[in-house]
Amino acid sequence: MLKLQAHNGLKIKAFIKPYRGLYFLMFIYPNSTSINNRDVIALTSIKEVILIRHGKPLSAHNEKVNSASYANWVRNYNKSPLDPSSHPKQQVSIENSYIIVSPLLRAKLSAAYYGVTRVDEEIFNLKEMDIPYYKLPFVLRTWHWVLLSRTLWIMGFKGRFESFKCARQRVEKLSLHIESLSNSHQRIVLFGHGMTNYFTRKALMKNGWELTQKDGDFWGVTALRKYNVEAANNV
Repeated sequence: MLKLQAHNGLKIKAFIKPYRGLYFLMFIYPNSTSINNRDVIALTSIKEVILIRHGKPLSAHNEKVNSASYANWVRNYNKSPLDPSSHPKQQVSIENSYIIVSPLLRAKLSAAYYGVTRVDEEIFNLKEMDIPYYKLPFVLRTWHWVLLSRTLWIMGFKGRFESFKCARQRVEKLSLHIESLSNSHQRIVLFGHGMTNYFTRKALMKNGWELTQKDGDFWGVTALRKYNVEAANNV
């Protein structure tokens, strides 16, 4: 219960009442003793999107390698099982949620770890933005290779992988699909990837979604919500 005071000094009580998955924002004016005399001034539906990054792949070592070995590291990363010693810092509930999974193995295994037994959609556009690799005369740690290669990739350097432009377009399509699904599904959970989750989050925020939690690490959970407000009297 909230106690508010209007500019004219009138003291008003306000509270949010859940009903059938919706939330009613109600004001109680002085001398109102019956619920029928309480004015409902807004009907708010809260929608939520949960982006879960996959667990740590078993092959995700950080050794010093040359560019050829790094290219092999990328290929192994894409078909690796999860590291059995890697566990979520936080495991969110997936009950009463519409479940979407990337087609890549590490995302599917992460969904299984969560106990997912029924996937509503497996979406190609949710797969990770291709990890680029270039033939360069360096020896670096593998995650330094990832950082360098991603930088060159974003700058527009081509290779035998999707371009940054194509990857962004794919994620834009994904965000539009999520927006459409949210009209019929109040809570959507996606098991995806670091870069894809990052740009999906950005796209949703541009469309009015509010960021409530952010974590891009392995098993990291990113949460967004959006409110639908309609005039509703005598509900």
